[in-house]
Amino acid sequence: MEIAKLLLEYIKVLAWPSVILTIVLMFRKQIESLIKRLEKADLPGGVSISLRAEILEAKKLSEQVIAEPLSPQAKGVQNLPLTEANLRMIKLGLQPSPSGLNVNYYRDLVEDDPNLALAGLRLEVDVLAKNLATGFGIDVTPKDSGGRLIKKLHDAGSITLQQAQLIQKILKLANAGIDGTSVSYREASQIINIAGVLVNQYIAWLSWGFDDGWQPRQKR
Repeated sequence: MEIAKLLLEYIKVLAWPSVILTIVLMFRKQIESLIKRLEKADLPGGVSISLRAEILEAKKLSEQVIAEPLSPQAKGVQNLPLTEANLRMIKLGLQPSPSGLNVNYYRDLVEDDPNLALAGLRLEVDVLAKNLATGFGIDVTPKDSGGRLIKKLHDAGSITLQQAQLIQKILKLANAGIDGTSVSYREASQIINIAGVLVNQYIAWLSWGFDDGWQPRQKR
């Protein structure tokens, strides 16, 4: 009797892989579709597989952007102080920044609500995209989204491919805050830190990108 039971269990072990293989072959398309949906879905605990992958890609892009050579106009020019940022933009006919170009505003906001911080970051990037387009003489229409303006800027040669790709990636990640995707404190912080690379370059552009002879205020 015991031998019969052992033999039955052995047969079950041998049969199990073949059963699995049969199921996989029969429902291959359905399983592939399920995996694709899972990669875009939020898992228990608020972990998003696709979000992690997008953040990693954004980080790599930010490193490429940092490594790009400076514009000849930027060499030797001091950066605009944050305290003068909005005043400078208003004088140039640009839209002031919601945060005054201070990324720490969103870093602080992450502690209370990561999604709200990303939603705010999305609005910030839209403002910067519009200002860049205006500053470079790109035609801006009321229907132009931040993403569309970035494409126009790249097509006109005003920004590099890496800069355009990074901005588009940040916009995509920041949309998570608006779409209601569960975003962790760590993920939101990483996104905001990466966006800081773009903000720093934007501040530098405000310093050297206009023919108005801007100079930092002399300290008294």
